[in-house]
Amino acid sequence: MEIDEKIEQIELLRKAFDNFNQATEKLQNSYKELQDEAEKLRHEVEIKNKELKDKTDLLNAVMMNATSAIVVINENGDLIMRNNSAEDLIKSIDAKDLNKIFSEKKRSLFDVEVGNRFFNVSVGDFLFSGEKGYIYIIDDITVLKEIEKEQRRNEHLKLMGEMAAGIAHDIRNPLGSIEIFASLLKRDLEGDREKNNLLNSIIKGVKTINSTISNILLFTKDIRITKSSFYISDIIDDVILFMKHLMNEKKIIFNNQINEDDKIYCDAELIKQVVMNIIHNAIDAVDIGGKITIYSKESEKDTSIFIEDNGHGIDPDFIDKIFMPFHSKKAKGTGLGLSIVYKIIKAHNGNIVPMSKPGQTIFKITIPKGG
Repeated sequence: MEIDEKIEQIELLRKAFDNFNQATEKLQNSYKELQDEAEKLRHEVEIKNKELKDKTDLLNAVMMNATSAIVVINENGDLIMRNNSAEDLIKSIDAKDLNKIFSEKKRSLFDVEVGNRFFNVSVGDFLFSGEKGYIYIIDDITVLKEIEKEQRRNEHLKLMGEMAAGIAHDIRNPLGSIEIFASLLKRDLEGDREKNNLLNSIIKGVKTINSTISNILLFTKDIRITKSSFYISDIIDDVILFMKHLMNEKKIIFNNQINEDDKIYCDAELIKQVVMNIIHNAIDAVDIGGKITIYSKESEKDTSIFIEDNGHGIDPDFIDKIFMPFHSKKAKGTGLGLSIVYKIIKAHNGNIVPMSKPGQTIFKITIPKGG
């Protein structure tokens, strides 16, 4: 009986060991599965972390290299972050002018003028890790403003041209009749000196008006150009030869610094007219013994001519209207000279920019190179 009990106990123990071995095997299998799952999850986490890092690096690269200036400021006005464009912007603007940009502290979109530059500013809210502030996205729209200004100027010139052409034709017809009748009267009254002087004044006045009308019609009609390559010095020499007597009358010092090798691709006769007009204005602007300097600069894309004088300068309120027709500060001026100059330069696909301050005025004429 004791042996049977021992055998039974041994059998129970064997079964217990078998169950233990099975449980251990299952546990090992489960542990292996758990290890595999953990390895899989670790691998997925690594992939996600790499993707997150790549996206973060990409976002950072885009933000830091964006042409828009991006600045983040907290509620206390402390700088939290800025990109490369913002770094350049902050370096180029005085601190007091920066306040014009960062003074706005609510979500908005606005344009602001700082010095001679224009900026479009977008302001948004910032919240990160409990810290509040403002995000500023700033774009320099100076060039865009200049384009808009030029478009408005061109539209205005077109309207003024259409109106001026109609007026000029209406005036020219009766003006021709007045000149003819005055000439006939002068012939009939040849012996009367006093009346002849009056008729001469009438004829002279008619010719002056007719010259003004010719300028108006020149301003209104399309300018046809024939371009070729010329040495700038040859063009300037012809202009100075024609205008030297006017400079001599005012004892003006003329400083010709044109590089003899610089060329310009243009209609030479029209560019002579442009330079002549600007130099004529410079002669009027300077005092007796004043100075006029002309120089050039050539690049791969274009050629520039600079005409500088040491006159009284151009009124800042007038400089934006300087190329508009019938805007003139001269007592006897029609205000068409610089309008025609502007039209000639635009016909060459070029640009003309006046820069002025008391004691200095510079006109920069830029003409693109042609093939």
